[in-house]
Amino acid sequence: ATDSVATFAGLISSSASTWEMIDFIVDHSEAELLSDALWSLGVVAIEEREYSDASLVLRTSMGNDPQHAVDIIAERFPTVRVSHVEISKAIADTWRQHVSPTWVNNDVALVPAWIPAPESCTPIFIEPFDTFGLGNHPTTVLALRLALKHVPPQCTVFDLGCGTGVLAIGVAKLLNCKAHVTDIAPNSQQIVQHNCDINSVDGITWSENIAGTHNHAVLANILAPVLIELSDSIQKALAIDGVVILSGMRTEQVDGVVKHFTTCTQIDADTLEGWTAVVLKKN
Repeated sequence: ATDSVATFAGLISSSASTWEMIDFIVDHSEAELLSDALWSLGVVAIEEREYSDASLVLRTSMGNDPQHAVDIIAERFPTVRVSHVEISKAIADTWRQHVSPTWVNNDVALVPAWIPAPESCTPIFIEPFDTFGLGNHPTTVLALRLALKHVPPQCTVFDLGCGTGVLAIGVAKLLNCKAHVTDIAPNSQQIVQHNCDINSVDGITWSENIAGTHNHAVLANILAPVLIELSDSIQKALAIDGVVILSGMRTEQVDGVVKHFTTCTQIDADTLEGWTAVVLKKN
């Protein structure tokens, strides 16, 4: 998998000497909520800096075209100030030297594409480039863990807000499912295809949206307000007795999201580091 990174220069220019970083200046009282929102949008890392007695700077990278994600944050946190910072690529890319695999369960690990897989595991290799995370956020781990437990083998799955495609690749590789994927990020389609290639996975198809599809399972690892907004569309796209796995929620948000899925019954849940994912079955 390591050699394949060099084949993907079309997405991120290797000649650029700097990365564009985004600084979010936020009151201490909102810093944790903003950090959670950034993680849910798939950032790779967040650096916290003191700004004043009342404020912090949360610095992160949101890829070559960050404006859509910045707009989401600005709408949700109207008092947050945003600035763009250019820093040396040599500094910004050092995080790649300090990564490690993330275990989903006792057998499956999410492995950064440039490091060796652990022995005695089934690896899912992930190359995030500078746009998405490595799949090591609790919401992704929970979603994949529950998917491997509840999604029927060889069924049709929709990964809504797919990012790097890690969830779709997981069920395709381990359960032999056919998957449709979509994401609002403009380069997600190319990144998903790259990660399919390095995992030797096919059967994954890009879709513009979930409307009009018919699925045995839906995987939705997105922010709680978006889960609510798309709840009707998700339920319409789910077959009777199909399962939907909802992630991206802080534990205290779960009840407020699940109540919008009126055609479904909750059958399982799992929690990790203050985040909770649930499994619903359509009646």
